[in-house]
Amino acid sequence: MSAKAAKRPRRAPRAAKSNAARWPAALALLFGIALAWRLAYLHRLAASPLGGSLTEDAQFYWTWSGWLLRHGWVGARPFFLAPLYPYVLALLRIALGDSLQRVLVVQAIWGAAAVALLADAARRVTRPSVGIAVGVLAAFYEMAVFFDGLALTESLLFFLESLLLWWIVARASDARAVWVAAVGGALVGLIAEGRATSALLIVPAAAWVAGTRTSTARATPALAALAAGFLAVTAPVALRNRAVGHEWIPFTYNFGFNLYAGNNPEADGAFTRITGAQGHSAETEDLAEAGARVDGREYLRKVDGVDLSPAASSAYWANKALSWMRTHPGRALALALRKLGMTWNRREYAQIENSREYRDVAGPLGLPWIGSFAFVGPLGLAGLLLGLRGAKRAAPEPGAISARAIRFAGWYLVVVTLTLAPFFVTDRYRHHLLPALLLLTAIALASIADALRTGRGWAALALAVIPGVVLVNLPMPYLSATKYAWGEETDLGMRWAEQGRWDLAVREYERAIALEKGGQLTRVSGASAASERADLYYDYGNALAHVGRDADAAAAYERAVAEAPDRAPAVRALADAYAHQGRTATAESLYTALAAKVGGEGLAAAGRAWMAARGGQFDTAEQRFAEAVRLDPRIMDAWGGLIRLQAQRGAWSDAHATLERARRAGLTDPALAAYEALLAASDGRRDDAKRDLARVPAAAVQHDQTLADVVRVTRSMLGR
Repeated sequence: MSAKAAKRPRRAPRAAKSNAARWPAALALLFGIALAWRLAYLHRLAASPLGGSLTEDAQFYWTWSGWLLRHGWVGARPFFLAPLYPYVLALLRIALGDSLQRVLVVQAIWGAAAVALLADAARRVTRPSVGIAVGVLAAFYEMAVFFDGLALTESLLFFLESLLLWWIVARASDARAVWVAAVGGALVGLIAEGRATSALLIVPAAAWVAGTRTSTARATPALAALAAGFLAVTAPVALRNRAVGHEWIPFTYNFGFNLYAGNNPEADGAFTRITGAQGHSAETEDLAEAGARVDGREYLRKVDGVDLSPAASSAYWANKALSWMRTHPGRALALALRKLGMTWNRREYAQIENSREYRDVAGPLGLPWIGSFAFVGPLGLAGLLLGLRGAKRAAPEPGAISARAIRFAGWYLVVVTLTLAPFFVTDRYRHHLLPALLLLTAIALASIADALRTGRGWAALALAVIPGVVLVNLPMPYLSATKYAWGEETDLGMRWAEQGRWDLAVREYERAIALEKGGQLTRVSGASAASERADLYYDYGNALAHVGRDADAAAAYERAVAEAPDRAPAVRALADAYAHQGRTATAESLYTALAAKVGGEGLAAAGRAWMAARGGQFDTAEQRFAEAVRLDPRIMDAWGGLIRLQAQRGAWSDAHATLERARRAGLTDPALAAYEALLAASDGRRDDAKRDLARVPAAAVQHDQTLADVVRVTRSMLGR
């Protein structure tokens, strides 16, 4: 052998050492790129009408975290929603203040960290160049960027899932070390506290620790450590639920609710309403914790006539779901298969926020197509098939690390998929397939690179890719372009209304209504569709009232109640409109009906209070305003009425205390400024009163008679 040939083996270690030295810098660059892209997106988002807005679950989490800061960490209710994110959110609010934007920046940081973790895991399974490619995919994957910009659990879970997969890969060679197994178990436990069904990941984690069947016995200490790590996180939560609720609820009590949401006469694979057109419970202080506003128990009391504990309500909903499935076995099976297809389809099924709308309004989320499930899904499945078939060219060390990582990632996909099928499919839940898919995509990308270099292996590669391509492109239900446009206009109207831009809100709502009137939108039956239509007309009515079109507002409220007679806010708005028109008997009949609807008692009390105040029955009105805010502290006009009546009778100390309670409940400008001005004037603080009055826009006074009266009285006091 020549001297030149003899030296060749010595150069490989030096090259590997050089690559290893450069890898941390490459990871840091990936992290920086991912973070910069996310921060740029957040900047664009903040400048759009979508910025700073909290809807549905995001609002529940934010409210819950605020409750924890006010009342302590143990809490008083068993968990309906998973607790991990709101508790982390509370910690972030301690450190950062009540700034949603700062919280989203932190999410961008751990989102970028997840990119680095997945890139490093891919490098360990394949090689550095493939790791970089996977990192780029993760950095610009549209849904990952999208969820990092929302106050939802998905961003935090994505980071923890990426960390778990990285741990599985990085520690595969010493998986039986007790401390390694314990960390793995703790990570699974944390993820389970963000989504309870993820507790099943403990099964593939145990297989990762045990290794081969013949060596399972020797892994007993490590398996015990895995279980101990898992229980160290989950057992305190279960014991806490037992202590506060006096029932055995290991994680949450939403199992039955979600099961029936996915298996009922109106089920279509996505989320469907199971409480008819009824809304959520009132946002009282005691319901602000644990997601209790949306647990459906008030609906069961008022509609089904059963008053159940948290665990019993879950069992009740589960029995309804199982009864329906037993009665309709063929449809239930077809629905389960449909949900499996939706889970692996290229389309994203929005439940709360629609990524398409955010892309349209705030600009690009990531790389088109390449940064989507249509690209990553088939490649991830191909990587799994290639790995399981022992495609050794996909990994330079196809031993314990690759084999264990591939098996775990495969079972991870199985667990996430099968835990979706019994319930319903949304983009949020399907997103948790992504960490494992990106890791497995590394194997497919390595195989493609090897095939390009050698010219061999194309047949095996095609056989691995084709099943995934077929699966993600199967014909599945989807949102039509017209329905999407309707939803976007409706949602943008709501966002403009939140910012007090009522003229723009009216414009957006009227565009949505034009789609209906033009016959371009198919009218769908069912409670979910009826609730959507009712909410549109109710919100449209509110916007019309704020721009002074009272007659049109009353007509919009009538349409809202016709669409969904059980939507409490719409019924109250219509009753108020009739009361203003002098149709007091009709208004009273609506208030009477309102008290029987979910979240309706406080609204009925507020409406009757205003009717009493207009009739000069001030003592009765004050009592009813007080009752309204006790039943539902989020009824802001009731706070205003109470403050005004207390001030009117000269009870200034009571008015000051009520204003402070209203501020804590969420009263904001311009109403807050008007009442602060009124009380400042009563105290003789003329300069403060004038500054507060300056915060009240003229347009707000013009279209809100109550606000106009407060401003008039305040100016009169200042004039004296």
